[in-house]
Amino acid sequence: MALSSCFDLVEQVDMKTDGSGAIKATLNMSKSRSKVASLMKLKSVNGINIPSEATIKKEMETAVKLLRNTTGISNVQYNLDFNNYIATISCDFQSINALNDFTKTLSKQFNSQITSYNSYEFNNNTQSFKRNYTYMPSIGKEFSKLSAEDRKIFDEAYYTNIVRFNSPVKSSSHQEAKIASNRKAVFLKVKATDLITGKANLSNQITLTK
Repeated sequence: MALSSCFDLVEQVDMKTDGSGAIKATLNMSKSRSKVASLMKLKSVNGINIPSEATIKKEMETAVKLLRNTTGISNVQYNLDFNNYIATISCDFQSINALNDFTKTLSKQFNSQITSYNSYEFNNNTQSFKRNYTYMPSIGKEFSKLSAEDRKIFDEAYYTNIVRFNSPVKSSSHQEAKIASNRKAVFLKVKATDLITGKANLSNQITLTK
């Protein structure tokens, strides 16, 4: 049975001028919900463990509990839609450090290596927002160990990052990032396989108009 599927991971960040804001992460597998539904009935496929709905819910509740006990993070909300296979989690953060704690907590809880080596910076004086991303070759090595059939799950998978601001964006250093027509948001979409193999980088420095 092939694991051919597709999913989208979307991260939306709303930044305020003082460095606080809100973030929402969404994992959307609705395009392949019939395939996912079939897989969810199995314990494993080709040696890959398939978590049950109860396990997924437990992991999410643990992550939410950790976030609610994290300094600088508030209004933690989550939703698990097992009909369409869409999971969302969101919160408000008081500082850029709290935003980084959000990312670290989710990466650790769900063993997500795509965003594990990631951090944000915000300079209120210069009104600059920076994302630092470091690729770890071990991710690609682990991916290469999967069979060609199992790697198909990532063929149509994408990671999207959207950062919105109160002030207009002056510039963005990432060549593939797009600035919204109203110049108050930066959009970056990359293939999951490009992240896994190191062909794509998420590092970006955004400068706002003072």
